[in-house]
Amino acid sequence: MSMEPMPPAEAEPQPVGLEVAEEATTAETTADHTPRRILVALDASAHSHAALAAAVALAARLHAEIEGLFVEDINLLRLAELPFAREIRFGQAGARQVEAEALRRNLRARAAVLRRELEEIATENHLSTTFRVAQGAVAEEVLTAAREVDLLALGRLGHSLAQRVRLGSTARAAIARAASAVLLVQPVVASGPVVVLYDGSAAGARALALAAQVSGETSELRVLVWAPDEETAFERRQLAAHVLSARQADTQYQHLADGDAPRVLAWVNRQGGSLLIIPAAEGDWPEGTQAALLDEAQPHLLLIR
Repeated sequence: MSMEPMPPAEAEPQPVGLEVAEEATTAETTADHTPRRILVALDASAHSHAALAAAVALAARLHAEIEGLFVEDINLLRLAELPFAREIRFGQAGARQVEAEALRRNLRARAAVLRRELEEIATENHLSTTFRVAQGAVAEEVLTAAREVDLLALGRLGHSLAQRVRLGSTARAAIARAASAVLLVQPVVASGPVVVLYDGSAAGARALALAAQVSGETSELRVLVWAPDEETAFERRQLAAHVLSARQADTQYQHLADGDAPRVLAWVNRQGGSLLIIPAAEGDWPEGTQAALLDEAQPHLLLIR
Protein backbone atom coordinates (compact mmCIF):
# COMPACT_ATOMS: atom_id res chain seq x y z
CA MET A 1 0.00 0.00 0.00
CA SER A 2 1.30 3.42 -0.92
CA MET A 3 1.14 5.65 2.15
CA GLU A 4 2.46 8.94 0.84
CA PRO A 5 0.12 11.83 -0.13
CA MET A 6 -0.49 12.05 -3.87
CA PRO A 7 0.73 15.12 -5.77
CA PRO A 8 -2.00 17.14 -7.52
CA ALA A 9 -3.40 15.22 -10.50
CA GLU A 10 -2.56 17.93 -12.99
CA ALA A 11 1.15 17.58 -12.15
CA GLU A 12 1.18 13.93 -13.24
CA PRO A 13 1.27 12.47 -16.78
CA GLN A 14 -2.11 11.47 -18.17
CA PRO A 15 -2.31 7.74 -18.99
CA VAL A 16 -3.89 6.73 -22.29
CA GLY A 17 -7.68 6.72 -22.10
CA LEU A 18 -7.86 8.80 -18.93
CA GLU A 19 -9.40 11.80 -20.68
CA VAL A 20 -12.40 9.73 -21.81
CA ALA A 21 -12.74 8.17 -18.38
CA GLU A 22 -12.59 11.62 -16.78
CA GLU A 23 -15.44 12.83 -19.00
CA ALA A 24 -17.60 9.87 -17.96
CA THR A 25 -16.76 10.34 -14.30
CA THR A 26 -17.44 14.08 -14.48
CA ALA A 27 -20.82 13.47 -16.14
CA GLU A 28 -21.66 11.04 -13.34
CA THR A 29 -20.86 13.53 -10.62
CA THR A 30 -22.36 16.65 -12.17
CA ALA A 31 -25.85 15.29 -11.50
CA ASP A 32 -27.02 16.31 -8.04
CA HIS A 33 -27.01 13.18 -5.88
CA THR A 34 -27.01 15.14 -2.62
CA PRO A 35 -29.44 13.60 -0.10
CA ARG A 36 -32.26 16.10 0.53
CA ARG A 37 -34.45 13.93 2.77
CA ILE A 38 -32.89 11.88 5.57
CA LEU A 39 -34.94 9.32 7.49
CA VAL A 40 -33.71 8.35 10.94
CA ALA A 41 -35.11 5.22 12.60
CA LEU A 42 -35.60 5.90 16.30
CA ASP A 43 -36.17 3.85 19.42
CA ALA A 44 -35.21 4.30 23.07
CA SER A 45 -31.70 2.84 22.80
CA ALA A 46 -28.33 4.57 22.96
CA HIS A 47 -27.77 3.50 19.35
CA SER A 48 -30.88 5.41 18.33
CA HIS A 49 -29.74 8.61 20.05
CA ALA A 50 -26.38 8.29 18.30
CA ALA A 51 -28.16 7.79 14.96
CA LEU A 52 -30.20 10.95 15.53
CA ALA A 53 -27.13 13.03 16.38
CA ALA A 54 -25.21 11.74 13.35
CA ALA A 55 -28.17 12.22 11.00
CA VAL A 56 -28.69 15.80 12.19
CA ALA A 57 -24.99 16.60 11.79
CA LEU A 58 -25.09 15.23 8.24
CA ALA A 59 -28.33 17.06 7.43
CA ALA A 60 -26.81 20.32 8.65
CA ARG A 61 -23.85 19.83 6.29
CA LEU A 62 -26.10 18.98 3.33
CA HIS A 63 -29.02 21.33 4.12
CA ALA A 64 -31.33 18.32 4.16
CA GLU A 65 -34.66 17.65 5.85
CA ILE A 66 -34.83 15.20 8.76
CA GLU A 67 -37.70 12.72 9.10
CA GLY A 68 -38.03 10.74 12.32
CA LEU A 69 -39.70 7.32 12.43
CA PHE A 70 -40.67 5.38 15.56
CA VAL A 71 -41.98 1.85 15.01
CA GLU A 72 -44.22 0.14 17.55
CA ASP A 73 -43.00 -3.43 17.16
CA ILE A 74 -46.08 -5.53 16.32
CA ASN A 75 -44.27 -8.72 17.32
CA LEU A 76 -43.59 -7.32 20.77
CA LEU A 77 -47.21 -6.22 21.14
CA ARG A 78 -48.49 -9.64 20.09
CA LEU A 79 -46.13 -11.32 22.52
CA ALA A 80 -47.44 -9.14 25.35
CA GLU A 81 -50.98 -10.38 24.68
CA LEU A 82 -50.01 -14.01 25.32
CA PRO A 83 -51.04 -15.18 28.83
CA PHE A 84 -47.67 -16.81 29.52
CA ALA A 85 -45.54 -13.80 28.49
CA ARG A 86 -43.15 -12.69 31.23
CA GLU A 87 -40.48 -9.99 31.48
CA ILE A 88 -37.27 -10.00 33.48
CA ARG A 89 -35.84 -6.58 34.26
CA PHE A 90 -32.10 -6.04 34.58
CA GLY A 91 -31.06 -5.88 38.23
CA GLN A 92 -34.33 -7.33 39.52
CA ALA A 93 -34.99 -10.86 40.72
CA GLY A 94 -37.81 -12.93 39.29
CA ALA A 95 -40.14 -12.42 36.35
CA ARG A 96 -43.50 -10.69 36.07
CA GLN A 97 -46.35 -10.86 33.60
CA VAL A 98 -46.23 -8.50 30.66
CA GLU A 99 -49.23 -6.17 30.54
CA ALA A 100 -50.16 -5.33 26.97
CA GLU A 101 -51.82 -2.02 27.78
CA ALA A 102 -48.88 -0.91 29.92
CA LEU A 103 -46.56 -1.77 27.04
CA ARG A 104 -48.64 0.35 24.64
CA ARG A 105 -48.51 3.29 27.05
CA ASN A 106 -44.74 2.93 27.36
CA LEU A 107 -44.34 2.90 23.58
CA ARG A 108 -46.48 6.02 23.20
CA ALA A 109 -44.45 7.75 25.92
CA ARG A 110 -41.18 6.82 24.19
CA ALA A 111 -42.46 8.18 20.91
CA ALA A 112 -43.45 11.47 22.56
CA VAL A 113 -39.99 11.85 24.12
CA LEU A 114 -38.26 11.11 20.81
CA ARG A 115 -40.50 13.56 18.96
CA ARG A 116 -39.53 16.35 21.38
CA GLU A 117 -35.85 15.42 21.17
CA LEU A 118 -35.94 15.49 17.37
CA GLU A 119 -37.77 18.82 17.27
CA GLU A 120 -35.36 20.41 19.74
CA ILE A 121 -32.17 19.28 18.02
CA ALA A 122 -33.59 20.19 14.60
CA THR A 123 -34.49 23.67 15.85
CA GLU A 124 -30.98 24.14 17.26
CA ASN A 125 -29.53 23.28 13.85
CA HIS A 126 -32.13 25.25 11.81
CA LEU A 127 -33.42 22.11 10.08
CA SER A 128 -36.87 21.23 8.78
CA THR A 129 -38.24 18.09 10.45
CA THR A 130 -41.19 15.73 10.59
CA PHE A 131 -41.96 12.78 12.87
CA ARG A 132 -44.34 9.88 12.64
CA VAL A 133 -45.22 6.64 14.40
CA ALA A 134 -45.88 3.36 12.58
CA GLN A 135 -46.93 -0.04 13.86
CA GLY A 136 -45.65 -3.26 12.31
CA ALA A 137 -42.51 -5.35 11.90
CA VAL A 138 -39.62 -2.97 12.53
CA ALA A 139 -37.44 -3.81 9.52
CA GLU A 140 -40.38 -3.78 7.10
CA GLU A 141 -41.73 -0.46 8.33
CA VAL A 142 -38.29 1.14 8.17
CA LEU A 143 -37.64 -0.12 4.65
CA THR A 144 -41.09 0.98 3.47
CA ALA A 145 -40.51 4.49 4.82
CA ALA A 146 -37.02 4.58 3.30
CA ARG A 147 -38.49 4.29 -0.22
CA GLU A 148 -39.57 7.93 0.04
CA VAL A 149 -36.22 9.41 1.13
CA ASP A 150 -32.65 9.74 -0.12
CA LEU A 151 -30.84 8.41 2.92
CA LEU A 152 -31.73 6.12 5.82
CA ALA A 153 -29.88 6.54 9.14
CA LEU A 154 -30.05 3.94 11.90
CA GLY A 155 -27.98 2.39 14.65
CA ARG A 156 -25.38 0.01 13.32
CA LEU A 157 -25.28 -2.49 16.17
CA GLY A 158 -27.92 -4.93 17.36
CA HIS A 159 -29.09 -5.51 20.90
CA SER A 160 -27.36 -8.84 21.33
CA LEU A 161 -25.75 -9.58 24.68
CA ALA A 162 -23.04 -11.61 22.96
CA GLN A 163 -19.48 -10.67 23.83
CA ARG A 164 -18.80 -9.58 20.26
CA VAL A 165 -21.69 -7.44 19.08
CA ARG A 166 -22.34 -7.57 15.35
CA LEU A 167 -24.45 -5.68 12.88
CA GLY A 168 -28.12 -5.48 13.89
CA SER A 169 -30.86 -7.30 11.97
CA THR A 170 -32.57 -4.07 10.82
CA ALA A 171 -29.22 -2.70 9.62
CA ARG A 172 -28.57 -5.89 7.65
CA ALA A 173 -32.01 -5.68 6.06
CA ALA A 174 -31.37 -2.04 5.10
CA ILE A 175 -28.05 -2.87 3.48
CA ALA A 176 -29.56 -5.72 1.47
CA ARG A 177 -32.87 -4.13 0.47
CA ALA A 178 -32.99 -0.34 0.87
CA ALA A 179 -32.97 1.63 -2.37
CA SER A 180 -31.60 4.71 -0.62
CA ALA A 181 -28.14 5.38 0.75
CA VAL A 182 -27.72 3.94 4.26
CA LEU A 183 -25.91 5.55 7.20
CA LEU A 184 -24.96 3.05 9.91
CA VAL A 185 -24.11 4.82 13.14
CA GLN A 186 -21.75 3.73 15.90
CA PRO A 187 -22.54 4.73 19.52
CA VAL A 188 -19.17 6.54 19.77
CA VAL A 189 -16.66 7.56 17.09
CA ALA A 190 -13.54 9.69 16.85
CA SER A 191 -13.77 13.29 15.68
CA GLY A 192 -11.36 12.64 12.83
CA PRO A 193 -11.41 13.11 9.04
CA VAL A 194 -13.93 11.87 6.50
CA VAL A 195 -12.63 8.73 4.79
CA VAL A 196 -13.83 7.45 1.39
CA LEU A 197 -13.05 4.30 -0.57
CA TYR A 198 -12.98 4.62 -4.36
CA ASP A 199 -13.13 1.63 -6.72
CA GLY A 200 -13.63 3.32 -10.09
CA SER A 201 -17.38 2.62 -10.17
CA ALA A 202 -20.22 5.12 -10.69
CA ALA A 203 -21.24 4.61 -7.06
CA GLY A 204 -17.62 5.24 -6.11
CA ALA A 205 -17.70 8.56 -7.98
CA ARG A 206 -20.88 9.50 -6.11
CA ALA A 207 -19.16 8.55 -2.85
CA LEU A 208 -16.26 10.88 -3.68
CA ALA A 209 -18.59 13.77 -4.51
CA LEU A 210 -20.61 13.31 -1.33
CA ALA A 211 -17.43 12.99 0.74
CA ALA A 212 -16.31 16.38 -0.59
CA GLN A 213 -19.65 17.92 0.43
CA VAL A 214 -19.69 16.37 3.88
CA SER A 215 -16.08 17.24 4.69
CA GLY A 216 -16.48 20.81 3.38
CA GLU A 217 -13.60 23.16 2.79
CA THR A 218 -12.21 23.06 6.32
CA SER A 219 -12.02 19.33 7.12
CA GLU A 220 -9.45 16.82 5.98
CA LEU A 221 -10.50 14.14 3.48
CA ARG A 222 -8.67 10.85 3.01
CA VAL A 223 -9.18 8.72 -0.08
CA LEU A 224 -8.23 5.06 -0.45
CA VAL A 225 -8.19 3.94 -4.09
CA TRP A 226 -8.56 0.23 -4.76
CA ALA A 227 -7.73 -1.67 -7.96
CA PRO A 228 -6.64 -5.23 -8.76
CA ASP A 229 -3.29 -4.06 -10.19
CA GLU A 230 -0.90 -1.12 -9.91
CA GLU A 231 -1.60 0.37 -13.35
CA THR A 232 -5.36 0.47 -12.77
CA ALA A 233 -4.85 1.79 -9.25
CA PHE A 234 -2.75 4.66 -10.64
CA GLU A 235 -5.43 5.56 -13.21
CA ARG A 236 -8.23 5.39 -10.64
CA ARG A 237 -6.19 7.51 -8.29
CA GLN A 238 -5.99 10.20 -10.96
CA LEU A 239 -9.73 9.92 -11.61
CA ALA A 240 -10.42 10.43 -7.90
CA ALA A 241 -8.21 13.52 -7.91
CA HIS A 242 -10.07 14.79 -10.97
CA VAL A 243 -13.47 14.41 -9.28
CA LEU A 244 -12.15 16.30 -6.24
CA SER A 245 -10.12 18.88 -8.20
CA ALA A 246 -12.29 21.81 -7.07
CA ARG A 247 -11.77 20.99 -3.41
CA GLN A 248 -9.48 23.48 -1.63
CA ALA A 249 -9.02 21.70 1.71
CA ASP A 250 -6.42 19.05 2.47
CA THR A 251 -7.02 15.79 0.59
CA GLN A 252 -4.76 12.78 1.01
CA TYR A 253 -4.69 9.98 -1.58
CA GLN A 254 -3.40 6.48 -1.01
CA HIS A 255 -3.84 3.37 -3.10
CA LEU A 256 -3.98 -0.35 -2.57
CA ALA A 257 -3.49 -2.87 -5.36
CA ASP A 258 -4.00 -6.60 -4.95
CA GLY A 259 -4.52 -6.40 -1.18
CA ASP A 260 -6.98 -8.31 0.99
CA ALA A 261 -9.90 -7.42 3.26
CA PRO A 262 -7.86 -7.26 6.51
CA ARG A 263 -5.46 -4.73 4.90
CA VAL A 264 -8.35 -2.52 3.79
CA LEU A 265 -9.92 -2.70 7.26
CA ALA A 266 -6.58 -1.97 8.96
CA TRP A 267 -6.01 1.09 6.75
CA VAL A 268 -9.49 2.44 7.49
CA ASN A 269 -9.15 2.03 11.24
CA ARG A 270 -5.69 3.65 11.29
CA GLN A 271 -7.20 6.89 9.96
CA GLY A 272 -9.17 7.57 13.15
CA GLY A 273 -12.00 8.83 10.95
CA SER A 274 -15.44 10.03 11.97
CA LEU A 275 -17.22 8.85 8.80
CA LEU A 276 -16.39 6.19 6.21
CA ILE A 277 -18.15 6.45 2.81
CA ILE A 278 -18.14 3.43 0.50
CA PRO A 279 -20.08 2.14 -2.53
CA ALA A 280 -22.84 -0.22 -1.40
CA ALA A 281 -22.14 -2.77 -4.15
CA GLU A 282 -19.39 -5.30 -3.56
CA GLY A 283 -17.60 -4.37 -6.81
CA ASP A 284 -14.21 -5.97 -7.32
CA TRP A 285 -12.91 -5.29 -3.82
CA PRO A 286 -11.04 -8.15 -2.14
CA GLU A 287 -13.41 -10.88 -1.02
CA GLY A 288 -14.94 -10.17 2.39
CA THR A 289 -14.08 -6.44 2.39
CA GLN A 290 -17.61 -5.14 2.85
CA ALA A 291 -18.41 -7.69 5.58
CA ALA A 292 -15.22 -6.77 7.45
CA LEU A 293 -15.98 -3.05 7.23
CA LEU A 294 -19.59 -3.52 8.32
CA ASP A 295 -18.60 -5.52 11.37
CA GLU A 296 -15.33 -3.93 12.44
CA ALA A 297 -14.73 -0.49 10.89
CA GLN A 298 -14.60 2.12 13.65
CA PRO A 299 -16.21 5.19 12.01
CA HIS A 300 -19.86 5.73 11.12
CA LEU A 301 -20.43 3.97 7.80
CA LEU A 302 -22.29 5.51 4.83
CA LEU A 303 -23.11 3.17 1.92
CA ILE A 304 -23.83 4.86 -1.43
CA ARG A 305 -26.03 3.26 -4.11
